Amino acid sequence: MSVKMEIAEIMEKDGVMYDWAEKVNRNINLTSEEKDISEIVDAWAKEIGTKGRDPEYEIAEFVIKTISDPVYSKPDALIEKIFEPDSIGEFDDYVINKTPKNTLIAYESAKGGNVYKSYIDGSALVPTWKHAQVETEISYAQLRRGGFKNIANLTVFAKEALDNKKIKDVFSALDNAISGGAQVFAVTGGESALTKTVLDKLALYVLDELADGDEGIIFGLNKYAQAIANMAGYTSFMSDKMKDEYNRYGLVKEYGGCLIGGFSGARKAADGELLVPDKRIFGVAGKIGTICDRGELRVYETLDNNRERVSLKFTGYEYGIKITNPEKVAKITFTA
Repeated sequence: MSVKMEIAEIMEKDGVMYDWAEKVNRNINLTSEEKDISEIVDAWAKEIGTKGRDPEYEIAEFVIKTISDPVYSKPDALIEKIFEPDSIGEFDDYVINKTPKNTLIAYESAKGGNVYKSYIDGSALVPTWKHAQVETEISYAQLRRGGFKNIANLTVFAKEALDNKKIKDVFSALDNAISGGAQVFAVTGGESALTKTVLDKLALYVLDELADGDEGIIFGLNKYAQAIANMAGYTSFMSDKMKDEYNRYGLVKEYGGCLIGGFSGARKAADGELLVPDKRIFGVAGKIGTICDRGELRVYETLDNNRERVSLKFTGYEYGIKITNPEKVAKITFTA
């Protein structure tokens, strides 16, 4: 069987290629099957780096299939809990029909009389569209020298860059949706100044806004999630597995009836900014809006034999964000 056919066969298995790429990127021990994948990809990458030919754009096809795998198509589990996901075609328009809130008012009236009319808001909403794009290149020498490792790293880094941009945009929108008033609880100082009193106020706000079947979530950077967990006495007996899930943006235990979520402060967007705003602890009461993916990720590949490089362009990563229920969000802010 040719190398090309072997790669095509492996890529048909959901999740296998990205699992392999992520393990190589993190220097995690590979299974025997994953070692076989490394050998196949290594031979294939070195052949392209040696001959300077890829007439069927196999690098682009390999990367896009790996990072667009259905198993890994969503950037974060916490986002899925607070936003409704949707998707449309590249050239489609999208309108959100907001679930109406009961704004009808009952007045006391004499029999047969009239009262002021009240109305239900049935307005349609349009999301704010964002488009993320990555352009990079890999030299023939890198393909020959690093082989499978450089292909794996390229795949993981491209996915991370695109997903990080999306996560940052989502939480920036969430932060901006809270303008003030009863939805903001101000604390002077850093995470050490967090008290049970203010945390209880945030949890109560979330619980009061919960609809039947929804989950309340309190989250921020890991340093704040850890402070909450310490306050509740959880971290002292967390297992290694729980700590790993905690550090990978999972939800650990609860406080005041709300799940606790944490994001790594070491994970940043390409501009160096944090994915979740610092000096914030957010409280969310169930689903607060919609994220709609438009079109599909495309990867364009160009070989330049004069410079002995492969140029790659990742584009078409477009998504719309709309917070339809801003009243279901509150936050604690820390000021100096």
